[in-house]
Amino acid sequence: MTRPWTRPWSTVLAGAVAGTALLLTAAPALATTPAEPPLPRERVVAEVLPAVTYLETRSEAVVRERGTGREIGSVAVTGTCSGVVVSNDGHIATAGHCVHPDDIRTTMARDLAARLEARGVGPRDRLFAFILIRYQFEGRTPGTPIDRTVTAVRADGTDGETRMPARIVDAEPHRRGDVALLDVDATDLPAAALAPAGEPTPGTPVTSVGYPADRDRALDPSREPSWKDGTVSSVQTRNGIPFVEVSAAMAPGMSGGPAVDGRGRVLGLNSMGLGESGAFNFVAPTSTLRAMLDRHGVRTGPGPVDVAYRAGLDHRVTGENADAVAAFRETLRLRPDHGSAQEQLRLAEAAYAADGDVSERRAMVWGIAGGALLLLVVGTAAAVIVVRRRRPAGPPGPVDPPTGPIPPLTRPYGPPPVVSPFGPPVPRTPSPEVPPSRADTVC
Repeated sequence: MTRPWTRPWSTVLAGAVAGTALLLTAAPALATTPAEPPLPRERVVAEVLPAVTYLETRSEAVVRERGTGREIGSVAVTGTCSGVVVSNDGHIATAGHCVHPDDIRTTMARDLAARLEARGVGPRDRLFAFILIRYQFEGRTPGTPIDRTVTAVRADGTDGETRMPARIVDAEPHRRGDVALLDVDATDLPAAALAPAGEPTPGTPVTSVGYPADRDRALDPSREPSWKDGTVSSVQTRNGIPFVEVSAAMAPGMSGGPAVDGRGRVLGLNSMGLGESGAFNFVAPTSTLRAMLDRHGVRTGPGPVDVAYRAGLDHRVTGENADAVAAFRETLRLRPDHGSAQEQLRLAEAAYAADGDVSERRAMVWGIAGGALLLLVVGTAAAVIVVRRRRPAGPPGPVDPPTGPIPPLTRPYGPPPVVSPFGPPVPRTPSPEVPPSRADTVC
């Protein structure tokens, strides 16, 4: 059996290096975070912003008397809504009441009742009810839908606003879910991710995003959307269709904008508010939107532009500024007019110039730690060698018998000394010499 202190120094060094490797591989596991934690607010805003759109609507109708078809006149209304790009091929989701003929007809009747009230014809509420019962709103040709025009304004471009005519693909009125799908002639648009299927649970953080019309009337018009935080309060239904109650504030003009969770995924579309105080606000959940997207075969997965851009945002959060710069440059290579990517690239380059890259700093730290550990291992090995040389060896082991002829047992210097079994001989003291007597003398 080999003694511990006699292990070769190479074995000690190998064990130390193996232990170091285990520590290095175990370090990332110690830093594992919970599954899907909320992202920093700045990260959520940066991801969702490129997909938010400003919508301008204009609707024109001819007012005809029911039954007779007699034309009474025409009416036109304009409005603004919000939307969110949900696919890279140009599909935009918004609220159904922004573009559906049934909801537009209601808006036109209210507008006409207000104008008649201003002329002294009667009270607005009674006029509104009378108009809906007596008249119908149609296109220029009898029996055709109201003429509607929608323009999507993308404010994220590097060259200012990008105005794109939008085609109405499908729409459900407010009473049937309040979602609509538009299509613009564009490719590789930045798109927002949809939250997983299923209704959100109460208490889930939510942020409503959109363009309040009242703000633009009171202040200079802006293409910067508002971000209103809150939580999911409950899940309700209207005509059996789900609506999610949220505590996030909303205002006219924010309809159709995305309501996102803590990771920037779309939970639903801003729909309506109840009460003058706006204490009860509702969003149309993605379950209703998904049904419409599936009906038209719209794919919502992230495209190359989204993948590169979101990778850059992730690198920025973790301090990997060099990788962030590379990711944002790739985003701009794929879509040069990506305004958010251009801004994030500027921030990443500034951060790299000021702080460097966390991976470079981490490599430096591990290099210093590895060097120190190597010195410790070498010193330990040297100490083991010194101890081994100074420590007395153990009892000799068995000697292998010699090979070849057995040499003679004679010694060249005579016979071997005889050793007494009783120990060494005791030296005898010589007796004093006695002179011989005369009698013993030989003549």
